[in-house]
Amino acid sequence: MNKQHSTTRSAVVVLAIAATALSGCSSPGTPGATDTSAPAAEEASLDRLTIVVPTSAGGGVDTAARQLQPYLEDALDATVVVENREGGGTTIGTTHMLSNADDCSTIMITAIPHINLSYLTNEVDFDLSSFAAVGGISVEPGVIRVRNDAPWQSLSELVEDARSDPGSVSFSVSEPVSANVLGLHKIEAAAGVDFNIVPYDGGGPSRLALESGEVDATHAGVFNSLGIDESTRVLAVHQEENRWPEETDDAPTVSEALGVDAGVSESTYNLWTSATCAEENPDTYQSIVDAVESVVTSDALRADLEEVGEQNKLDYREPERVMSDAEAQEAELLELMAEDPDLFTQ
Repeated sequence: MNKQHSTTRSAVVVLAIAATALSGCSSPGTPGATDTSAPAAEEASLDRLTIVVPTSAGGGVDTAARQLQPYLEDALDATVVVENREGGGTTIGTTHMLSNADDCSTIMITAIPHINLSYLTNEVDFDLSSFAAVGGISVEPGVIRVRNDAPWQSLSELVEDARSDPGSVSFSVSEPVSANVLGLHKIEAAAGVDFNIVPYDGGGPSRLALESGEVDATHAGVFNSLGIDESTRVLAVHQEENRWPEETDDAPTVSEALGVDAGVSESTYNLWTSATCAEENPDTYQSIVDAVESVVTSDALRADLEEVGEQNKLDYREPERVMSDAEAQEAELLELMAEDPDLFTQ
């Protein structure tokens, strides 16, 4: 797959000064010399920062952005706004961010593997090299939720029904290509079953689809699905172990529930900007990096999240770690897609 890096641009300033032997032109401070130097590029100032959310309002990514917003305003001493630009499997918002981020006035919040899937599964003019990581915020372990009135008391019961009637059990997911979709494919492969996977334009609509009865179940995140915990219950946690018993009804892991190795599924939420921002405005970029670290590791943010039971999702990661995580995820996805080219085809 050949992708053209469209966001890194270099500005070339050509200063042509014509002089003749009879002109006698000279530059101040240097008798008889001509000054051909261009003025130094001025670093971008940051008075307003836009956080692009490439999904609809109400989802986990959107919620995380709005939780950070007031703290980032204080840390940066700048106006910070959150802007939803959903659609296109996150490519609409991502393209918008890259087109407006060169002066570091725009960043984006999204997840790994969503950022990888945006360019690996769509015809776009960006790839991982188009981005500069700003910092990691949190982790969202995968869970399977059903409504309280669902007929299944365990994941094994749900899988048995799906196995006897392929495609009869429907799952909502936040995006057509997402960690949720990948997680369900892992379960399908491990358990020999076929689900009806129904994509939505964000986590909010995906979870509402479960509550309203449009679908039978959802594959979501532990923390971004807490908003529907009263009307739903967790059948399984898609991790090696359940380290979040209070938030997940002390449910077993997917592998424990099914007696097979179904792997793990999770998203890490991260902030990104364009590579050009980091290259051409390194001081401004670093100020945003520093502000994000100070906010995500602050006692104040943790105390706020404790009030809604989400403090355990915080997981600050430095930009180098975030980029390394994204590179590793890209390699894994490319291997999976080579084995099954239709893996993310709905």
